[in-house]
Amino acid sequence: MEVHAHTHTSRKKWTHYFWEFLMLFLAVFCGFLAENQREHYIEKQRARQYAQSFINDLKSDTAMVSRIMRQARRIVHQIDSIAELLQSKGIKEIKNIDLYVFFSLDQMYRPYTWSRTTLEQIKNSGSIRYFSNDSIIKRISGYDAFTRHMDEDYKNDEEGFRHFRESGNRVFDQNYPRKFKDALDSNRDSLVRTDYYNEMAINGPGLLTNDIKDIKVLVNTMLSLREGLNIRHKSELPGLKENAKELIILLKNEYHFK
Repeated sequence: MEVHAHTHTSRKKWTHYFWEFLMLFLAVFCGFLAENQREHYIEKQRARQYAQSFINDLKSDTAMVSRIMRQARRIVHQIDSIAELLQSKGIKEIKNIDLYVFFSLDQMYRPYTWSRTTLEQIKNSGSIRYFSNDSIIKRISGYDAFTRHMDEDYKNDEEGFRHFRESGNRVFDQNYPRKFKDALDSNRDSLVRTDYYNEMAINGPGLLTNDIKDIKVLVNTMLSLREGLNIRHKSELPGLKENAKELIILLKNEYHFK
């Protein structure tokens, strides 16, 4: 009778499987932590890059806003001067040449040229989430909304200037000799003190209206325009500059920029 030998392998204890599972779990978990840490580092670096770029944009915006504030103040001063002239004189005392010289100035301030490249990248890519500071996120959103509000104000001011021009064109004649217009463009301040200017004031074109009501309509359009410009350069634009400066400080402090 043939006897078969049986080989027996010892069964592994449950603790062995437990440790195998634990080691596998820890390997996967550590890999997850490492990947998460890497993504967090990348997002932090991107946020820092966006912050630096946005700071540069804000500095460009504040410089542009300062120029427009100066332009708006100059226009307000000019409106005040011509409005005072028109309010204090009768129709026969108003000279066509004075209105022509005033209206030949560059009346409208320049359109806003916001540096929105970084902001649009942040918004379109959803990268706003990279900024972990809620205060910064709120400031960025508020600044964006403020600049777009100023764009709407520009449209209103532009429409006001259009009415302003139309009212002026019904009041004074622009048909001066080319020589006089060229002299006015090249050296306005010197021209108004010359005999040539006085000659044009006497022998040049006269007003297109004899009705003082037309003058009053012109004054009203100027004063309406001045009201909006005063709000721009006294309140809104300084407020926008202050917001930009505070946002720059927040970004510098958050990302330790010098």
